[in-house]
Amino acid sequence: MKVSIAFERASHVNSGTSVDPAELPWPETEGCVMRHPLLHLESDPRGEMTHYGGLVLAQQFVRRFRVAQRLDEALVLFKRHAPYHESDHVLALAYTLYADGTCLEDQAVLQGSEAVRRLVGACRIPDPTTAGDFLRRFRTAQDIEQLSGIIDEVQEAVWSKLSGKARRRRKKHEFALVDLDGHIKPLYGVQKEGADFSYDGRWSYQPLVVSLGGSGECLRVVNQPGSARPSDAAAKALKEVLPRVLRHFRNALVRGDTDFDRCDIFNTVMDEGAYFAIGARLYPKRAALVGAIAEKDWKPFFPRAEREERGGPLRQGYTKNWRRQKAAERGFRTLRTVKQWLSEIDYQPHGLDSACRMIVRRVLIEESDGQGALFTHFRYRLVLTNLPRSYTPGQVIDLTYQRCDQENVIEQLDRAAGLESRQVDCPARFAP
Repeated sequence: MKVSIAFERASHVNSGTSVDPAELPWPETEGCVMRHPLLHLESDPRGEMTHYGGLVLAQQFVRRFRVAQRLDEALVLFKRHAPYHESDHVLALAYTLYADGTCLEDQAVLQGSEAVRRLVGACRIPDPTTAGDFLRRFRTAQDIEQLSGIIDEVQEAVWSKLSGKARRRRKKHEFALVDLDGHIKPLYGVQKEGADFSYDGRWSYQPLVVSLGGSGECLRVVNQPGSARPSDAAAKALKEVLPRVLRHFRNALVRGDTDFDRCDIFNTVMDEGAYFAIGARLYPKRAALVGAIAEKDWKPFFPRAEREERGGPLRQGYTKNWRRQKAAERGFRTLRTVKQWLSEIDYQPHGLDSACRMIVRRVLIEESDGQGALFTHFRYRLVLTNLPRSYTPGQVIDLTYQRCDQENVIEQLDRAAGLESRQVDCPARFAP
């Protein structure tokens, strides 16, 4: 008779889980484990030291704005605390990001540092496997909405603490620039719930990122399957974000690319009393309207960079365009912008009760190869906006295309926050 041999399954083996729970240190008093004491820093070669000195700023921020207390009051995921509270787990994950962590296992670096534990006033820091178990406790959409609400509350508290000079400077600006954009987040695990294939065939999520232009502050991140359009969640996100922004700014201008050319977004923005300037698709009906514009209605337009270069000091010497020269030598076909014009017409999108302005940019493109110019053709770019007539078409175009910096904001959010490998096996709407 064969005797079955039960093999011991290896799971989550690291230094933290190998310690007997009875031997682990416990807080001497009730409350969260991380106490965030008032710090008095000094260098003592005889004591424990850490090279994560930047955690001091994060610790002081948490202490000043009572982040831990806000988390424990609003976020309820545990039936009992043994001994960690919800704030201990959330802040441990945040501190790991400050310490350049790229995965949950990197939290063990902070766990084993006596200096870091003293800095945050904790007898111990959650183990990486415990952090993974905590993330899986976000089982409903309400849980993640509560966490988002706490983040919004802290952000507004920071805005209200700005100096009088900074607040006056913000009020002086005409608009708070609210930028919308999507981002494909490739995945390498096959068990990521809610993931799907993107338009280019990548297994991924596709989150919507709502940020504040100029400062790059992240106002909202909405996770979606890779097959979804980023604009699918934009209307709901704007309904949550715009009231909060309008409490601290004179007005708001929502900007986005052609994917956000949707009536539900336009209606949401106008219902909140804000403005929008969003790139529009060149549908056949719109193309017919553009083709009917008289030649006398086109006004020459020079982009902001070209205007600044003309008005600035002359550059010493001449820098050759090596890319253009190499393309000509190899006979590659190249496109070059020759001239641009602007015009404006009234247009009422389907689903809107009133007409808005459609700014049309006509671009003359010259196509050439190694033997010289071949032919020229026109390309048209459209922008839909409800900005008042006091804003010229040129000013609308400048405001709209300043949002191109949001690509850098998304890249920094992706890399600096360690999202490349910080995925866990939890529902898509909860994953970073």
